[in-house]
Amino acid sequence: MEERCASDPILAIKYANPAKSLEKALNYVAHEVQKSGLTIMDSDSVFSLILHYYDENLEDVPNVNCKIAVAKELTDTERAEAKEQAMEQYREEQLREIRRQNQPKATAPKHTATAPKAGEEINVQPNLFGDDF
Repeated sequence: MEERCASDPILAIKYANPAKSLEKALNYVAHEVQKSGLTIMDSDSVFSLILHYYDENLEDVPNVNCKIAVAKELTDTERAEAKEQAMEQYREEQLREIRRQNQPKATAPKHTATAPKAGEEINVQPNLFGDDF
């Protein structure tokens, strides 16, 4: 912003306005992004909104509770490291899936008839007509 003010004296005067601050400008940007429904915005659009905030006599917007993340350009080394980490993570996930598929499937235990244990009564209905019937 200071570089832009050095080349634009009118903006420098507006930037020096004590009623405006960079914190309020960022809150204005967050409010505009939230109002638009976007979740991501490129740096040129953010800068354009900041310039609009300083150029216009805008009313203060309510404070916006949000998290702002700033992306940075990766170097070739960082990009290669990130790619290698992603490939390793992918390999591990694929191995886990293959191992999971190769595991024997759990089956419900089969019910088998067993003889009564010693001391347990046998559940038999007595027959009044004898063993022949």
